Amino acid sequence: MTSSPNSPCPSCPPHAAGGHGCAVYPSSVTDAESTIFEPLLPAPGSTAGHGGRPEKHCRPLIVDAILYIVRGGIAWRQLPMEFPPAGTVYAVFARWAHSGAWQHILDALRDRLRVRAGRDQCPTAAIIDS
Repeated sequence: MTSSPNSPCPSCPPHAAGGHGCAVYPSSVTDAESTIFEPLLPAPGSTAGHGGRPEKHCRPLIVDAILYIVRGGIAWRQLPMEFPPAGTVYAVFARWAHSGAWQHILDALRDRLRVRAGRDQCPTAAIIDS
């Protein structure tokens, strides 16, 4: 993934140079990638009619933190300080996983990759090995 300026979100403080705080690493989620997963995530509790306070950290930054953990194979507590607190990232990940959002994202990405490779969106065969 290449780095690109993400669109500003309400929870990202603007930088002095005019940017905002979402893009942490070159592998950070881009705007194009955000448009794929954002509609698949559950609505924040404060806007879903369930009460609660607004989210403190922007969603692309949370996704970056989760992907950083997955790619690096590190423990949650080893998350760098540039990301939200590890407990917060884990709580959001657990909530999204419980809601089925991660499975929807994986399905959407798999389907897009299959189409891009010139294959049918849904596999027509499977191999079972015991």
